[in-house]
Amino acid sequence: MWTANLEISKKQGSRIFLLETFCGVGMFLPQAAALKSGETGLYTVLLGAIAAVCYPWLVQKAEGSLTMEEVLKKHRVISFLYYVRFFINAAFFYAYMLLLARVFLLPYMNIYWIGLPVIFLAFRMNGEGLDDRARVMEGLFWFILIPFIFILLLSMTEFSVKPFLIRQFEPKNLAVGGLYVLALFHPMELVWFYQGHMKEKGMNKKTLLGIIILSAGVFAATAGSLGLQMIRRDPFPVISMAQNVAMPGGIMARLDIFLIAFWIVGVFCVLSGYLFYGNWSFENTFAGKKKWGRWISYGGLFLITGFLIPMVRLWENYISVFLFANLLLGILIPAVMFWLERRGGTHEKDHH
Repeated sequence: MWTANLEISKKQGSRIFLLETFCGVGMFLPQAAALKSGETGLYTVLLGAIAAVCYPWLVQKAEGSLTMEEVLKKHRVISFLYYVRFFINAAFFYAYMLLLARVFLLPYMNIYWIGLPVIFLAFRMNGEGLDDRARVMEGLFWFILIPFIFILLLSMTEFSVKPFLIRQFEPKNLAVGGLYVLALFHPMELVWFYQGHMKEKGMNKKTLLGIIILSAGVFAATAGSLGLQMIRRDPFPVISMAQNVAMPGGIMARLDIFLIAFWIVGVFCVLSGYLFYGNWSFENTFAGKKKWGRWISYGGLFLITGFLIPMVRLWENYISVFLFANLLLGILIPAVMFWLERRGGTHEKDHH
């Protein structure tokens, strides 16, 4: 079963939350904030990030002593809907991962050869249980973040304060932009699936603060280097920012490679998370059919590899619908389920 060892540490859970919440979507933050809020983009990012890091606390209060595993076993239809929705989300992040690899690293390689090791690694990483996944994610933590932080610091050499000068403050833009940034952080909903299995409840405050700092940092570095107008026009502004960064003395001219690798591994963390918790939902729906769920998920994703990059353009046309649907469903469905479960439990106690 996926929960071969049910318990993970507070540090592991906190690092999983950072990797799954920030690393997969941080690439989109500057463009989203610049388009929705303009000169107040930095404050928009801060607002959305602060709301996102409060989410685990709200989940903890809603869960109480229950876990998602216990609740979904009693709601098989909803469990199956989680499986379907998480497969769609996994396909979305897998498509962007393929797009990054195709555009920046492997333009001439067959797309199936790019996708095969990704699917295989996700399959191996998720195969043994929650504790093994947590150990892998913990091992990736600094491997992913150190190059990213290094590039953000180097970008300060090209920094300009002009994009942060507010000529006309509009609260509506700030609120709309903050909500849009929060919707970008929708993978935060995965915390419902593992926070109940943490030995010590609650996230590490330093890790939560790290999400806020990294979110503000990636926007500030990109806007300060490129300017708001360029961010709005560039499909990959964070990568362009890294391409403008240079080491003193001309050493390691292509630092953007490190940032591309960061995003690919970060997106992989989110992709593998959706597959992991989605297959767990499948097992809750069809007891004893775990292998079927895994073959359908991993095999199905590999089979549609060739169709996914063209689908990215379609997703982009409906990106707001995709993001806000995930945000609302990720909040409302588990909140209602846990409320009903706890209300039913209280009701039963009153009758004994």
